[in-house]
Amino acid sequence: MDCMDGLGIINYYPACPQPELTIGINKHSDGDFISVLLQDHIGGLQVLHHNQRIDVPPKPGSLVVNIGDLL
Repeated sequence: MDCMDGLGIINYYPACPQPELTIGINKHSDGDFISVLLQDHIGGLQVLHHNQRIDVPPKPGSLVVNIGDLL
């Protein structure tokens, strides 16, 4: 088995035709190893700092790298 077999999972979600109707998901942690996200103008990322959720302002075109729980 090649070392890269089974390591890559790519999710791509197309643009929502009615984003004003979406509600997002509950607070959570990423249970995987690592996630790389190409950010757009929408935002929605929050970090937990001193028991408070803080909004992270979006920077379109930037990469967000999340270190998951498995690392």
